[in-house]
Amino acid sequence: MIVVVDTNFLFALKANKDKNRDRAIEIFRDFSDNKHELLTSYFVVSEVLTLANSRSSGDISLLEKIYSLIWGDEKIIKLHQFTLNEYQKIYDTLRKYSTPKRLLSFVDASLIYLYQKVNADHILSFDSHFDQITSRLF
Repeated sequence: MIVVVDTNFLFALKANKDKNRDRAIEIFRDFSDNKHELLTSYFVVSEVLTLANSRSSGDISLLEKIYSLIWGDEKIIKLHQFTLNEYQKIYDTLRKYSTPKRLLSFVDASLIYLYQKVNADHILSFDSHFDQITSRLF
């Protein structure tokens, strides 16, 4: 099973005060069987590290915990590097799915594009704007 991972899941998994932390840990435990391929992009890495630095007021320990999930001892996720040609496809995805009631970021559009490209089973996100576009786990 392929699951595309959003920023807020990675953040919640390691941020003690995040409102979705308990659910993130519960989902993470369900995925510890190694039957799930967790996939995200470098856009999400940039976003989650920026979010962690901002919300923690520069608390390096939170950055280290998130780093460990991506590149360290707890590595749970595969990273996809988009090509220059894919940037146009992501932009097209943004144009297709963004509406006044569902404002997507370029990062969100990239996850939808990735979900479709790899024929993923789910997107793991606490953001409802993926609903009616993908199968979302939350």
